[in-house]
Amino acid sequence: MRRFLNNEITWAEVEGMTFEQAQQIGKLGCDLAAKGRLQDARIIFEGMVAGNPKDTSAQAALGTVYQRLNRKDDARVCYDRAIELYEDNIIALANRGELKLRAGEADGLADLTRAAQIDQKGLTAAGRRARALLKFLLERAAAAAGKQAATR
Repeated sequence: MRRFLNNEITWAEVEGMTFEQAQQIGKLGCDLAAKGRLQDARIIFEGMVAGNPKDTSAQAALGTVYQRLNRKDDARVCYDRAIELYEDNIIALANRGELKLRAGEADGLADLTRAAQIDQKGLTAAGRRARALLKFLLERAAAAAGKQAATR
């Protein structure tokens, strides 16, 4: 217990939770979210984050659920934590980038660009979404530039 109190181990480690068990619980949370059971998924991921605040996947998953629940500030905190713990967390980067852009923050482009760079082959849904958003933004900027040139 002293190691937990000294922040040397997580509560999940105190309880003896294995990596495989955490993966199974995370999969359950993802399945619930996919079925639209967002409040149930939120409870799962909040528990995972409470048990192991260093779990970047759980942080990003909780952020995703918060984002879908329109809890944007909470989502942003989760994404920031996930990226702080693992700077290449592609889900957190793509989702935070999207949130930033929707809030009018241009540096969201940097997050989307980083996510697309990490997943250059488009192997993950987050990487493909980041790439699609970047493509859309580039096309929109090109169209706006074309309209400006035509009005001169």
